[in-house]
Amino acid sequence: MLPRFSDPRSAVAPDERAWRDLLREHFVSLDVTRGGDDLSGTVNSKLLGHLQLSTVASATQGIQRSPTLIRRDSQSLIQIGMIRSGRAMVDQDGRQAELGPGDFVLYETSRPFEWSLRAPSSAPRWELAVFTWPRASFSLSESRSRELTARAYQGCSGMPRVISQLLCGLLAEGPAVGAGTATAFVDQLAELVSVALLDGVGPATPGALAGADRLLGQADDYIDHSLADPDLNPEAVARAVSVSTRQLHRMFAGRETTVMQTIRSRRLEGARRELMSGLARDRSLREIARNWGFLDVDVFSRAFRQAYGISPREYRTRQCAGSGDPLAVTRPRR
Repeated sequence: MLPRFSDPRSAVAPDERAWRDLLREHFVSLDVTRGGDDLSGTVNSKLLGHLQLSTVASATQGIQRSPTLIRRDSQSLIQIGMIRSGRAMVDQDGRQAELGPGDFVLYETSRPFEWSLRAPSSAPRWELAVFTWPRASFSLSESRSRELTARAYQGCSGMPRVISQLLCGLLAEGPAVGAGTATAFVDQLAELVSVALLDGVGPATPGALAGADRLLGQADDYIDHSLADPDLNPEAVARAVSVSTRQLHRMFAGRETTVMQTIRSRRLEGARRELMSGLARDRSLREIARNWGFLDVDVFSRAFRQAYGISPREYRTRQCAGSGDPLAVTRPRR
């Protein structure tokens, strides 16, 4: 999903209903639990490529994303929330993280989560920085993502400090860069966040995940390593993880997606990244499509437009033009 705000956007919500609408406009549909008499708030958002950088401030309250809201509003995003003032508790995937100023947490909008936000004693409002990526920007499998969510990362030491300082710098400076440069940078930032935070939880082990989660992790890994194979399908994945095809479909149904939807979305994201790569400047769309398992370039182009709202040729030209790449208009169209 492409970002919604092309220019910096600032808004104030004077009451509870307006506040809930404002949160939905900038993020996803959320339920708000009143914590006091005043439930007004402010949200300021701007874009760097497809990374949305936001600051949010309001009174003590609870914010929840329920399964019902996820079914109504299925946006799949990865977010990092960083406390700037006040305290918070975050619940997701069976874990609970307690956050103070400078701490941050990673969470996904495709699964239920809950924030409990409390204003500091010295001020009427808490303040939160929120960094929002499309889920496809992260190469994390869902099983690995579940290992990172709802953990309190302290921004005062180690790799979390590096991540914290980088994100805060982007929020403060908002560097003006070309569209192509910004998009590539944001994708690399997502990879840096993944690697840095996974380093803190260590490698996945068979004992760390139970039952279906372990099998889903194996299926994710097999899919990620087989995307170039045009014959990749649910039957092949099921054989690779030693389950029946019916069982595999049931496992993916728990994510409210299908095996083929997962394969297609990951192929498209891989192709999108290759389209931006300077290493791929002389590759035609047909070559790039084949690299990601699409035998028919027209099928690839239709799927890409459906996913990103723009054709792959237009996307590459626009990204390259934004980065000042003089070869943008000379690359093969097909």
